[in-house]
Amino acid sequence: MSANETAVSAVNATHNESLFRCDIKIPSYLMAIVVGDLEYRSLGKRVGVITEPSQMDFVANELDTMEELLDTAESYLTPYIWGNYTVVVLPPSFPFGGMENPLLTFASPTIIVGDKSQVYVATHEIAHSWTGNDVTCRNWEDFWINEGFTVFSERKVSGMLHGRDFAQVEALLGNSTLWADMNTYGLDNTYSSLHPILEGDSPDNAFSNVPYEKGFQLLYYMESLVGEDLFQNFLQTYILQYSQQSITTIELRLTWEQWVHDHFEGAKINEILGAVDWETWLFKPELAPVHLDFSTDMSREAVKLALEYIELGGKSSPSDKDQYTKFDSNLKTIFYTTLLESQAKVTIDILVRVDSDFSVSADPNPEVKQRWLPLGLSLKYQPAYDPAHEFVSA
Repeated sequence: MSANETAVSAVNATHNESLFRCDIKIPSYLMAIVVGDLEYRSLGKRVGVITEPSQMDFVANELDTMEELLDTAESYLTPYIWGNYTVVVLPPSFPFGGMENPLLTFASPTIIVGDKSQVYVATHEIAHSWTGNDVTCRNWEDFWINEGFTVFSERKVSGMLHGRDFAQVEALLGNSTLWADMNTYGLDNTYSSLHPILEGDSPDNAFSNVPYEKGFQLLYYMESLVGEDLFQNFLQTYILQYSQQSITTIELRLTWEQWVHDHFEGAKINEILGAVDWETWLFKPELAPVHLDFSTDMSREAVKLALEYIELGGKSSPSDKDQYTKFDSNLKTIFYTTLLESQAKVTIDILVRVDSDFSVSADPNPEVKQRWLPLGLSLKYQPAYDPAHEFVSA
């Protein structure tokens, strides 16, 4: 369960009794218990995985970098206060990618695909150990305090381990999903803002990428005002000040303003404080009020390659198609997002050419599948039918 195991004793020949204890205050929604035919395997001095015995080797191999992820997050933020960290991979019926119960992250088996392309989910849930679990939003209108901070920390960890460009491309993809969700709600809907007005509505109805991505973008912009090193200091100050508390954006803003006063002098204080238009960031159902460019040389290459395939119409492959072999999971996602966004210009001949070059229909990456398979189905591309059926039935 979401507590540290303190003792195990035999009840009889077939049953044991386990005792658990958590001395850290947590909101009730973060308490969790998992029961079943399960096995635990340690993956480091304080990390491990739980899953069904038949799946353990596969799961453990996919998540074998968890200790590095936890150590890196801790080095960026503050000391990890929870003791151990465990991911339990649940059956396919679990309806979310992950849930950040303290010490016991619940994860969907869809993150275990064989190519480690979904390990970012584990990075996100680990980051929740600080923002969401230790410092928690007081109400669901301030949900972005949980998710925006966690996405920001997740991408810091990704950048530290895989390079700044990797994290930038994640942000670029996030901006695309943010815009899609805002358009789904409508740009006149409070649910497209960082501070949705629920007025008795279920918080589930306001759940989208908006608090994740626009929250991240606000913090990204704040960081740009003071620099990466100083903003890291701000995050650490914020986490330590509100540890084991539930807060709102009001407390965050007051902490930011006091921190700026403590670290800058004279006119620079007003310059920094005045640069953040909190009213627009929080309450306007629109994109960030400042221009944020997350593109990289490689992300532009991914877009360019996809557009070249469209321009050639399936008659031949681009001369630089081997560039695709250098693409990580995020860049592949940008490639297929570009095809999907240009759907009106894509033909079956183009799909055949791309599939022949890259065996896309057999790619296990769910981010690729989510873009390639709908595109294939919309054009009645037969090789997409069986993989699509398998994907939605898993």
